[in-house]
Amino acid sequence: MISLKVGDCAVDILPFVNGLGSEAEKVRQAFGGYEAYAVSLGIEGIQAVEKRSEIEDDPEVGELDLVYAKLMERFGQVELPSPAVCELVDLCGEKGMTVIPLDMNDEQFTEIYCSTVKTMDFVREHHHAKKGLKTSFPAETPEDLAVQWDGFVNKIKGYREVSAKREAFIAEQIRDISKYRKSLLALIEVERCDGVVALLET
Repeated sequence: MISLKVGDCAVDILPFVNGLGSEAEKVRQAFGGYEAYAVSLGIEGIQAVEKRSEIEDDPEVGELDLVYAKLMERFGQVELPSPAVCELVDLCGEKGMTVIPLDMNDEQFTEIYCSTVKTMDFVREHHHAKKGLKTSFPAETPEDLAVQWDGFVNKIKGYREVSAKREAFIAEQIRDISKYRKSLLALIEVERCDGVVALLET
């Protein structure tokens, strides 16, 4: 847990490993006593989690995400949607609370992605994914692997810039929430936490 004060709001950032089944327990232990709960997803992502029992089609998964899942399996079962996010959405639902989206909505993300990721960046994804399968990541924990994998993916300039823009957006949303809430639990992928915290502390 990363605790900091943003204005008059006590913000606890809970880093999570995307997709790892055991991360749900981390959310259960942290839940309770906050005025607001938020997650680093867009509104459509949260809605999909809320309605996941009604959705029959499997979610679309890119090549890089498939490799990530394969690598992460050494630490436990990997699932979609991310168990940590599902747990937060379900717990808030039981309390009649709404999970606040910290990330861009689909339209905003598409605009950022298309203006940032160049054609050659996109073309490199297939080769980068194949290289990722053959790369040795010396991670001793799932958190280490998530951060190391993120660094590998972000060797592609366009993807690195998209990640930075996401961090800036998430930090701005936390600042906005802090204006009208006294306490906040923010669930954020472990690989985005350092960037978000650095922005909040400046």
